[in-house]
Amino acid sequence: MDPVTMILALALKNPQATSEAIHSYNKPGQVDTGQLQSSVADFAMETLTCYHKTARFRGVDILGAPWREQEKYGAEGSVVIRINFSGMSGLPYQMIVAAMAKSGSYRTFVIHENASINYNKNCSLERWTKTDATQ
Repeated sequence: MDPVTMILALALKNPQATSEAIHSYNKPGQVDTGQLQSSVADFAMETLTCYHKTARFRGVDILGAPWREQEKYGAEGSVVIRINFSGMSGLPYQMIVAAMAKSGSYRTFVIHENASINYNKNCSLERWTKTDATQ
């Protein structure tokens, strides 16, 4: 049985579980703000967890700096990264993210991604987020 058929079968048998799954999807993963300053890989893992909490991190590449649109967000510095990950199906995906910083705060902007399930726009990194060290 393919995954879509399995999900539909479960949804039909247990509509309450489906409602809970949708609510769970709309709740982003928790960001450990202390990890945002550790390394590019740690920042990328925290970012991925926030946008796709069930995804598996596979790697990160730095594509360039600074991001040409950082001024729109009031950022003092930025870098564009590519996060490689796999979804629940095991298929590989990528997201291109601008990571921005100013005065001990960070935020991200998803430039592009190719995942079959859209990223969670409720991710706390969609807004300026202070690190634990500056709170």
